[in-house]
Formats: sequence, structure tokens, C-alpha cells
Amino acid sequence: MYKMKDVANEMDIPLSTIRYYERQGIVIGKRQENGYRIFDEEDKILLEYLIVMKHVGFSIEEIKELLNFLEFPESDECSERSNQLLTKKENDIRQKIKHEQMVLKLIQELKPKIVAKEYAQYEEEISEEIHTIYKEIQQSKSGEKI
Repeated sequence: MYKMKDVANEMDIPLSTIRYYERQGIVIGKRQENGYRIFDEEDKILLEYLIVMKHVGFSIEEIKELLNFLEFPESDECSERSNQLLTKKENDIRQKIKHEQMVLKLIQELKPKIVAKEYAQYEEEISEEIHTIYKEIQQSKSGEKI
């Protein structure tokens, strides 16, 4: 068993993050009679799960919904909703990867031009590329496909 402070230190996360999850209704740890929280290995795994899911863009509500599904017996409704949620997130992540690859390509093309002090002569081309990436991101936010 671990104290909240020890878990936060070990996992290198702020205590406020653990408290935030608790305020959001995601119970982490067990309360002792004195009011302190203690954590076991399962709690640490849950915390890792939460941090990973937040990192890839799941909202707290989506995380709570997925965790809720894990507590109920398997059903067609649960499976279908989980599949919808995970498929949407999978598509969101793929889109984000695409955008980041576009930005990475731009950086790789831009770097030698800056080093060679040739940025000015390519400024218009670079601005056009940035505008293209911007439009791609905006279109994906509105659900349109290019």
C-alpha cells in the first residue's frame, strides 16, 4: 500500500492531478478511517491508464464512460458504444498524426533554408504550406474530409 504523495512522486505526476481525477468522479485509491487515501498496484495501473488516455486526447467524460463499461457485464449495447467511442478516437488520432507529419515535413524542409539564410526567398512558399496545413486542421475539426 502506498500514500498518495508516494504514488505521485513515483509516477512523477502532481498531487493535483490525482485530486482532479477524484473530483471528476474517478475514484482512485481507498480512504482510510483517518481520511487519507492509500493506493495499491491496481490503483497505479488505473492512474497510468488515465494519463495515457488523456495524453491521446480522451476527455474525462469519455474516460469515465469507458471505465463505466468495464464495471458492467458485457452486453451488445456496451460493446457497440465502446466500439463507436474507440473508433472515433482512433480516427482522431490518425488525423492528428497526419497533421503532425505535415508539420514535421515542413520543419524538415524549412531547417536547411534557415541554416543557409535563405528563408526570405522561400517565405511565400512556406506561408502557402502553413496555410495548407491550417486548412487541413480546420477542415478536420469541422468533420470535413479533404
